[in-house]
Amino acid sequence: MPRFGIGDRIKILPEGATPFVGLEGVIQEVLPNDRGIATLDRYIVTFKWGERQTFYGVQLGSVTTRQ
Repeated sequence: MPRFGIGDRIKILPEGATPFVGLEGVIQEVLPNDRGIATLDRYIVTFKWGERQTFYGVQLGSVTTRQ
């Protein structure tokens, strides 16, 4: 099961080398790993200025989660 869902607000963690570290965004799409390996699930995140980027779950921290 994916760690985050569509609409979840997240923060980019410093675990990956990315210029987006520390920024918040919203999960727009979940791309589960084909072999069911949850740590390799990818998430498309949209930032407030409209840019979309793809991240692995380990690069993301929860700001708010689904109810």
